[in-house]
Amino acid sequence: MTRAYIIILVILLFFSCNRQEPTDQGRTSACWVYAMCACIEHEARLVGDSVILSRQWLLARELEEQALSGEEIAIRNVGPEALRLISRYGMVPYSFERSHINNGAVLIKKIKLLREQNNDKKVLYSHIADLLPRFTVVDYNPLEKNAEGSFYYYSMRYSPKQFAESVMYRIHYDWYACNSEKKRGEKFVLKDPDNRQQYEYVNISYKEMYEKVISSVSSGHAVYWEYGKNHSSGHAMAIVGLRKSKKGGGESLVCLNSYGTEWGHNGKCIISPQYFIAYTCNIGVCR
Repeated sequence: MTRAYIIILVILLFFSCNRQEPTDQGRTSACWVYAMCACIEHEARLVGDSVILSRQWLLARELEEQALSGEEIAIRNVGPEALRLISRYGMVPYSFERSHINNGAVLIKKIKLLREQNNDKKVLYSHIADLLPRFTVVDYNPLEKNAEGSFYYYSMRYSPKQFAESVMYRIHYDWYACNSEKKRGEKFVLKDPDNRQQYEYVNISYKEMYEKVISSVSSGHAVYWEYGKNHSSGHAMAIVGLRKSKKGGGESLVCLNSYGTEWGHNGKCIISPQYFIAYTCNIGVCR
C-alpha cells in the first residue's frame, strides 16, 4: 500500500513539474503589453522555457504608478514602456493571476474619481488595490521599500524582479521608426500620443524595417510591431512567423494579436508586405 502511494505521488509530481501553461489569456486591454510579453515568451522558448507571462501584472503596475504619481491615467502606451515596467517591477507567471481587468475605460474613470477624493497616498493605494487585478504574490506594496512579494514557481522561490531577470537573461531590444526629417541611423523621439515617456527610436525607412523583420523572424525571433493610419501607433501585435505571399513581392507576416484565440486563426492573422510598409509606426527587434 505504501509503495503504491509513493508511485502515485511521484507520477503526480512529474506531471505538475512538466505542466503546460495556458496560452490563451482572452482579449487583453493593453495591446502593447500583450505584444511585448508575447515576444519575450517567444525568445524564452528558444532556450527551452515555456513560461507564459501575466499581462495584467504590468498593466496593473502602470495604472497604479500613474494614479500615485498624479500622471495622466491611460492604458495606451508603447513597447519600450513595457520593458521599463519589467525592469522596475519585474514579472509574474500568468498562472498567478487571481483576477483581471474587464473594462479598461470604466476602471480609468474609477481611478480618477478615487484620486480626486483622496490626498493620502496610503489611503489612495488601499482603494486602488481593490480595483486592480490581484495576484498570488505575497506582501507586494509599492509604498514600501523592498516589498516586492515572492512566490514559488517550479519549486524555486522568486521575487517578481528575480523572475524577470531569469526570463530576460540576454534579451535586449532595438527600436526603429521612420522620420524623413532625420538622418538614417539617427536617434529621435517618436512624436506619437502614445509615446508619453518620450522614448527614442533609430531612424530607418519602412522598407528597411520590413527587411529587419524578415531577417529577425527567419532567425527564429519574434518582432514587436506597432501600426496605424498615417504611420501612427494605433495597435500593436507580435510578428511570430512568415508565409510566402500569394501575390509575390515578398513574404507575408504571421502576427499574434491580443484578441484571444477565438479571433482570426487561433488568435493570429496574416499581414502583407504592402500593408506593413504602408501602415507601420515602429518595431522592436531582439538582438
